[in-house]
Amino acid sequence: MYGGGVVAVMMAVLFLTKSFLIIGRPNELLIFSGRSNTLATGQEVGWRYVTGGRSFRIPLLEEVSVMDLTTMPIDIHIRGAYAKGNIPVNVDAVANAKITLEEPYIHNAIERFLGKSQAELRAVAKETLEGTLRGVLARLTPEEINHDRQKLAEELKSEVRDDLEKMGLMVDTFKIQHVSDDKNYLDSISRVRIAEVLKDAEIAESDAGRDAEQAVAKARSRGQVAKESAESAIAEKENDLSRLVAELEAQAKSEEERTI
Repeated sequence: MYGGGVVAVMMAVLFLTKSFLIIGRPNELLIFSGRSNTLATGQEVGWRYVTGGRSFRIPLLEEVSVMDLTTMPIDIHIRGAYAKGNIPVNVDAVANAKITLEEPYIHNAIERFLGKSQAELRAVAKETLEGTLRGVLARLTPEEINHDRQKLAEELKSEVRDDLEKMGLMVDTFKIQHVSDDKNYLDSISRVRIAEVLKDAEIAESDAGRDAEQAVAKARSRGQVAKESAESAIAEKENDLSRLVAELEAQAKSEEERTI
């Protein structure tokens, strides 16, 4: 009888544990709503949260909701945005956004998006990114947009950070894929730059050829001077030898005549 009571208690404990222990997956945010909770900022909210862990739900007082923490890829296609100088440009980009886990911004996401689908979150993030991107494009020239895409991406991430944090979102990555314009302004600039590069290359080649010719001429001149110096030294030595031979022959002849 006693053993049966223990088993019954254990079964009851297991049942309660299974019923009220909520386990979240690594990419899930568990929100336990229904009770007051004071944040570190002193603000009171009606929820608590657990990320990638587990917690007991207090029966009758709390209910549990789940928010997806998976990164959301967002395709951005801007058409006819005016760059600096009132030149319309088209920009294709891709961003990765998600719910931030930083305090206190995560509570902004819970307040605004609890019960919303990830598609609705993506739409809000996309609209915010596109609006901010248009503002950043207006401050840059088409050349800067096309040739310094990393600068454009960094400026957008910096500009959009505050707006997204107010909603509890963040941008992981942002990459410019393509920049163009309907009036072929960028193509014209590219052709001019290509022409300038080719011209600079031709000038550099010409300068290099001229420098090489001058170097060869100088080397030949130095060689000729060295040759002439050597020939002069040889001639001088030959003259000295001839003079010495003549002197020796004269001495020999004088000695010969004196002995006769």
